[in-house]
Amino acid sequence: MWSPRLGDLFDWRTRAVFERNAQVYLRNWRTAFLPPTLEPIVSLLAFGVGLGAYVGSMKWHGQTVDYISYMAPGLVAQTVFATPFFEALYSSYVRMFYQKTWDGLLATQVELRHIVWGEITWASARGVMNAGVVCVVLALANALGILHVHAEWLLALPLIGFLAGWSFSAFGLCFTAIVPSIDHMNFPVFLVGVPLGLISNTYFPIDTQNAWLTGAMQANPIYHLAELYRALLLGNGPDLHLLWLALSSGAWLLVFATAAQGLVHRRVLGDSSSSDW
Repeated sequence: MWSPRLGDLFDWRTRAVFERNAQVYLRNWRTAFLPPTLEPIVSLLAFGVGLGAYVGSMKWHGQTVDYISYMAPGLVAQTVFATPFFEALYSSYVRMFYQKTWDGLLATQVELRHIVWGEITWASARGVMNAGVVCVVLALANALGILHVHAEWLLALPLIGFLAGWSFSAFGLCFTAIVPSIDHMNFPVFLVGVPLGLISNTYFPIDTQNAWLTGAMQANPIYHLAELYRALLLGNGPDLHLLWLALSSGAWLLVFATAAQGLVHRRVLGDSSSSDW
């Protein structure tokens, strides 16, 4: 049974995998950076400005806020979730299966566990970068009076999401290790990723009157991320969601990193009967 080792995070081989991905990213930054960062900007215009004109204002923790100010923190949380999740799904799969990058790395001193941690850390870093761009856009919108938030907290949002991004990328890497082909990515994307991003208090509030739904939301780091961001941008500062975010992200990181280690090991180094290669 594979288990994540904290020491592997600081191993030079994990850092080498991270730096390799970063160097390739910098060579192709126009196609790798611009399209993913334009999506949340379009969402801000479509949902915040477009839909917000019809929704008007809404209640949040007893205070009245306009819809675009409500959904702006959720948009950052959605970016922190979606970017690492999709990076670990598609980009990691391409490196593993089509480009055979992992095979080349395994021919060196790098071991599979370092590749897994390197991919998880790199995907989380991508989430920080994309969320940073969204926060810059929100700062400009706030300066123009389009939304009304405490802009001094915007710089902290991507960094707060880094630990959560680890759990999201480990989650995505589990699917990367089991899908038969890249076409089957539609299942985790549309049956898992998209619904999770929508039902986590990102774009609209979820009624948590039911006990089972309340329990499920408490275990959902995306929900705590969105509500923590809202507390920072609309409230008076950090609240209890910061603790719940750390606990849920840490727990799911342990679960998904353990699962990803075992599933990736089975696919890459296992016998042909348990691999789709």
